[in-house]
Amino acid sequence: MFSSSISTQLSDISFDKEFAHLNGETYLDHTGAALYTNSQLTNIDNDLKSNLYGNPHSGGLASKKTIDTIDQIRYRVLQHFNTNPEEYSVIFTSGATDALKIVAETYRFGNAGTTGRFVYLQDNHTSVLGMREIVAARNIDTECMSFHEAFNTFYKELSQDPSLQQNEENSLFVYPAQCNFSGLKYPLTWIEKCQKGILNERSNWACLLDAATFVSTCHLDLSIFKPDFVTISFYKIFGYPTGVGALLVRNSSSHLLDKVYYGGGTVLMALSSERFHEQRPLLHERFEDGTLNFLSIISLRHGFTMLKELYTDIKYVSEHCHTLARYLHHKLLHLHHSNGNPAVVLYHDTDFEDQATQGNIVNFNILRTSGDFVGYAEVQNLANLHKIHLRTGCFCNPGACQRHLNHSTNLLRHHFKQGHVCGDDQDLVDGLPTGSVRVSFGPYSRISDADVLIKMIEDCFVVKPAVYKMPVSWLHQSKKLMKKFSNDIDEIPNLAKRVDTNLAVTNGNQTSTFSNASLSTLECRLHEINLYPIKSCGSLSVAKSWILDPRGLQYDRQWMVVTASGVALTQKTEPNLCLIKPQLNLSSKELILRADGHNQCSVKLEDDSEDIQEVTLCQSKVCGDCIAGIDCGNEASSWLSSVLNRPGIRLLQQSPKDSRTVKGARNGDSSEKALLSLSNQSQYLLVNKASIDWLSNLLPEGSDCEKESMVDRFRANFVLDGPQLEPFIEQSWKAVRIGNILFKVTGPCRRCQMICIDQKSGKKSNEPLTTLAASLKGKLQFGIYLSCHDAKGQLLINKDEIVEVYS
Repeated sequence: MFSSSISTQLSDISFDKEFAHLNGETYLDHTGAALYTNSQLTNIDNDLKSNLYGNPHSGGLASKKTIDTIDQIRYRVLQHFNTNPEEYSVIFTSGATDALKIVAETYRFGNAGTTGRFVYLQDNHTSVLGMREIVAARNIDTECMSFHEAFNTFYKELSQDPSLQQNEENSLFVYPAQCNFSGLKYPLTWIEKCQKGILNERSNWACLLDAATFVSTCHLDLSIFKPDFVTISFYKIFGYPTGVGALLVRNSSSHLLDKVYYGGGTVLMALSSERFHEQRPLLHERFEDGTLNFLSIISLRHGFTMLKELYTDIKYVSEHCHTLARYLHHKLLHLHHSNGNPAVVLYHDTDFEDQATQGNIVNFNILRTSGDFVGYAEVQNLANLHKIHLRTGCFCNPGACQRHLNHSTNLLRHHFKQGHVCGDDQDLVDGLPTGSVRVSFGPYSRISDADVLIKMIEDCFVVKPAVYKMPVSWLHQSKKLMKKFSNDIDEIPNLAKRVDTNLAVTNGNQTSTFSNASLSTLECRLHEINLYPIKSCGSLSVAKSWILDPRGLQYDRQWMVVTASGVALTQKTEPNLCLIKPQLNLSSKELILRADGHNQCSVKLEDDSEDIQEVTLCQSKVCGDCIAGIDCGNEASSWLSSVLNRPGIRLLQQSPKDSRTVKGARNGDSSEKALLSLSNQSQYLLVNKASIDWLSNLLPEGSDCEKESMVDRFRANFVLDGPQLEPFIEQSWKAVRIGNILFKVTGPCRRCQMICIDQKSGKKSNEPLTTLAASLKGKLQFGIYLSCHDAKGQLLINKDEIVEVYS
């Protein structure tokens, strides 16, 4: 059963039955998407199996059934918001973003040469910023209203002079009912104040309420608060279906939308030979271009039915979600490291005591004992390991993110110049966060979900014993954390210090310069050379020497396994890939695939036939890069499908024509980008065995992570060993010379849950990532990336060669 007060308002359902798809995982991203129930999907499935719904434009009986059903859904939508067709019209869209775009394109800002203004709140969603660009292209003045300016403005008294009303120009104010960054609920009383001219009495004002986040856990009563336009996305309420939203238009304001484009089904008639058409009279008929997503819209009724069955009043959902958010907020607020420093900084605008002003969201970043930030990507990695689903970044709300992180516009531009873009995992720039961690609760969340998250934070990031105490200030919102991020790790002594010299090193005819570098010859050698012919599959250990080609070790990560839709498979989603053991037969020029219990399969190392089938993978499936690959045929596909018990998968080889290059270097030097295979980040990965031994010795007694398997888990190309190597000394290196080959260090390797997979059995555990995170205070850097620009011909690297380093 559900925890807290909502349990008494919900029907007696079985949580495990309705949410079997959670599989024991913790879902804390209800603002991102609501959870759908199994009974909801079953009812949709039964509906579609037992009823024939036709294209609503076709005119037959199946078409009429579709039209009638959709009309009933319109009534259900209006009923849900406590209004009726006389007051509001429902225009179905692909989502809230599409609804916002419609208003931006069609809103009438003036008559007879007059123009109004477009005013939006700083905390609006990115989609509202997109509205700004459309409006600005129409030569309409736009204005961003800051958080404090908005509250100061709307707390003023309204003028009662009626002579200032009924002007020719129309203006539009857009604001969110609830901030999707902090969970602040903005006053709905602003709607009427806006319409009565508090922003500017020389214009007629309409109000657009972005309610997408708000209505997921709160009730919007349109009989009390009457915005001119409301935008929503249904997946935020029901979880399913996705790709359906609505624009609710107050009928008295419908004349403010002037539609130019018309698609199929929106006109009474249109002439092809002349520029003439007549629009349909009903508002939704004019605005719903083409064939509606009618099956998804019909599925909405089962969402409404599910809501009615699971709870009697949505106000209890709001209370429930607020209670959980308040609980988590207070726990995090009081959480401190053993030295008394706070472990978390919270981003909020309320004290979480009033559900009228605070919603279901808790937003924060984690701090180290020194006060330095833990990057949100590291938190995401640990959350993934502990099967916790949350969201990180700026949540498509750059204004709220900037305000809460206390970043200037110039600083944001600097972050962009340093390579940070929306949606990436570059979580820290110069030690400052580029985003944060967001937790959001829903109707089916339980207090145990919050406790799972708290335990993960305590175990992985808090230096024990953890201390819970009342901070000096209740609110952390205005706290300015501008400390310089340190790369030093307290527990690791004697890191190599950098010397203020400029050192030029030569490799063949090429010279590279490393600022502030010094040469040191450590007593260490190249202990192992490993390559991984198929991405995420088993390794090949080199006995003596191996060839370097322009992409890295020859044949290293030259192949990859993909699904039928072209998405690359990795051990993150298919751990059993490590059980596939590739071998190379250089004499017969074959890649041989082996797996226990299966006959072997072979493919050619190089296919020189003229009818090679080249395919391009989906973007962002190999670290955001589009890959040109060659399909290795049906025999390999069948073999892989049998071994992994996944139908339709294929084996692709990287095309020789593929021009993928190494990701941005640590020092920002992108003048010479080396070619890259199908590895994630760089040509080579190097680990220090002393670092591995250090971590092995920290593993708890009885851990299911065997120390003998530790080296394999880190999937390195080069493993160094020697008596002078100290743990993590490699983090200070700028270049490495192995034998006579010079490699440039392009940055540290950030680790994820991949190292928790036993490479011999494919079994997952929480180690060693949990111990690594706890020991390094969440800083999951282990090993370094290398690149080599000199392998344009063929270089030979030898096992046991002496290693020189530049630090």
